[in-house]
Amino acid sequence: MSSSSKPPEKTTSASINLIGMPGEPGDLVAINRFKGTDPRNNAPLQGAPGDYQVTFVLCRPGYKLLPETEVSFATGLTGDSHLAITKPAFTPPGNPDADQIKIYGRTEDGVFTFTGYPNKKGFLGKLISDPFKALDRQDAKRKAYRALAPSLSNWSVHLDIPLEVFQVDCTEISTGNSQVSHTNPYWEVPFAITPTAELKANFRGYAGLYREALASSSTVYRFLCFYKIIEGLRARRKRLERDAKKKGIAIGATVETLPKDAPGIAGWLNAIFPILSGRWNPMAIDSSVPPEVRGQEISDVIEKILKPLRGNIAHALSDESEELTMNADELLHTQQVNKWLGLTKCIVRRMLKNDFPGDFLSYLREDGTIIAG
Repeated sequence: MSSSSKPPEKTTSASINLIGMPGEPGDLVAINRFKGTDPRNNAPLQGAPGDYQVTFVLCRPGYKLLPETEVSFATGLTGDSHLAITKPAFTPPGNPDADQIKIYGRTEDGVFTFTGYPNKKGFLGKLISDPFKALDRQDAKRKAYRALAPSLSNWSVHLDIPLEVFQVDCTEISTGNSQVSHTNPYWEVPFAITPTAELKANFRGYAGLYREALASSSTVYRFLCFYKIIEGLRARRKRLERDAKKKGIAIGATVETLPKDAPGIAGWLNAIFPILSGRWNPMAIDSSVPPEVRGQEISDVIEKILKPLRGNIAHALSDESEELTMNADELLHTQQVNKWLGLTKCIVRRMLKNDFPGDFLSYLREDGTIIAG
């Protein structure tokens, strides 16, 4: 621990509208514009090779720092956790006037230094890196996370406390351009749903797992829940085909294909998201069906992309011996999960609508209009 003045705090926040899929993680980038022909105005959106600083803002699980429709730079947030580092929560032995902590991390990318600052109660609220070299903001975020995460995990397991990252800010030193992580709010919706006398047992199980996914703040866990639903639905389809074959009944395989273009995607989404019909912005279109898989059969996307991603997560936890062999802090990066999470959820909804037409969205036509009843 050490003593020094804290960085100046300023509040820069704004209310936001939904700019992607509801409930999914994303990034907002603030770009500075300089007078005249300043060369910094030509910096690429993602950032250029150079020096970067990354800030991790912590929160206590279940207690968010901002309303869900607001976003703020880390400079306007103090953060919170269960880890007491300074007065009044804790008096460090031998250094009672300490007002920060230092964390050093060494990876294959080099040596990184972070300064941890308390909130007014003395609990660790944020960690700010010293400037370091990176190719762009995403590269900086990856390097900083890789360097800091092992320390957070070590404290967590020793002290039996969660250390949840609420937000990550990444700033390009030369331009001051900053990237802020955030989670899209869910729409507030009216209680408009067709009454159902009795839900099928199988559908109740899938619905429960879907709700479990939406309630989690972990994108990895959400992906695993959605993928488990997909696995279950595919297994159910095979069982129904086998049962029908034994009875001499031929059942054709269900072929589901992703739309090829933005208008087609908007229509496809309208058929599985009744409340959101007509609200699809370009970011939502891209996150729900990324360009590289448009026009492909859903079964192929599951086999080529989602299944390997599910396997990579499993391999990050153990190998065939069932012994923990790899570092979850190193491998459980969420960037790939974040990219495919929206599509995974959409596939779940499409399959549920096809397989349970009487239980799920029975009132919603394929063109997105409501069946009056």
